[in-house]
Amino acid sequence: MKSMVGFLSLLLVIQGCSIYKAATAPPPVPVSDARIGSTRAEVLSVFGMPKNTEQGPDGRIDMYEFTDGNHGATKFRIVPYIAADVFTLSLAELILWPLELSVLQGSEGRAVVTYDSKDIASGVKVTKRNGEPWDYGDTPPPPSPTQQQARR
Repeated sequence: MKSMVGFLSLLLVIQGCSIYKAATAPPPVPVSDARIGSTRAEVLSVFGMPKNTEQGPDGRIDMYEFTDGNHGATKFRIVPYIAADVFTLSLAELILWPLELSVLQGSEGRAVVTYDSKDIASGVKVTKRNGEPWDYGDTPPPPSPTQQQARR
């Protein structure tokens, strides 16, 4: 009987963990809005405050770390989570919570932005946290410096 009470107590404790994580998941980051020619204020509005800033002779270099989450509509996954918790007496949390933590919390990335003396972005490099190139999806990546010069 004690083990049954302990098991039910554990279920009550973990109930809603996946629901909470889904509700507080980070929003998407409009990475393609940070491009060459953007002001520092525009880049800050995309990535937030830089993790590191270095002042060089030609300008500033900022390094950002960010978490790119899912679209806000994906938060409706809370509804089936609630149904699964009710139907399984919270046993679904044993699957939903690790799934939420490992797959559905977004991608971590890094951005290195080089600014000229007027705080205009002269270089933007965005990668995943492990160093792989960032996948821009349907949005084209910001133009490279050689593409920028070719347009002028």
